[in-house]
Amino acid sequence: MKYSKFPKVLCYDDWFDLFDGINNKEFKGIPFRTDIFYYPETEEMKEKRVSILDSLKKYKKEIIEIEEKMVQYLQLDIIREPSIYIAVLKDTRNPEHENITAKTFWPLVGGGKKEIRIYIGRVSDYPHIKRSNLSSSDEIKNKAVLMMKKHLTENYELGRLPLHPRPLPSGVLKRNEKE
Repeated sequence: MKYSKFPKVLCYDDWFDLFDGINNKEFKGIPFRTDIFYYPETEEMKEKRVSILDSLKKYKKEIIEIEEKMVQYLQLDIIREPSIYIAVLKDTRNPEHENITAKTFWPLVGGGKKEIRIYIGRVSDYPHIKRSNLSSSDEIKNKAVLMMKKHLTENYELGRLPLHPRPLPSGVLKRNEKE
């Protein structure tokens, strides 16, 4: 298991939503119910919160630029040493075959992640490994890490790996209408 000292990536939208949620009575599109969520705020707290919101709005461009650079750095760290998760899945086209796959999570601006899955091989390719030990086998893990590094490196260099999440269909986010 890989241990990283990399701190959580700064996310402008999360910080803005956190301090603006009290105004809108909504957080990440989920409305607060006042009977459940009651947040008593003193006048001094309100002044500081409004001051934070003003600063976030004032430096939005710079904060988003920092967030993008942090995500890019984290992406390069994942390419260098990907955390992989091994799974054995039934082949949907041919149920008598079982495939070994590896996945990792690719960070995106805004705090999201994209799952990237690659094919390692069939279970029948590894008859010397017990079925119950496939996901913990060093042989398969090492092969998966090498294959994932290659896959991520090639796609990163070709610009096929995203930095931002895919845009949602229009009308899905109410927040975009407010901005």
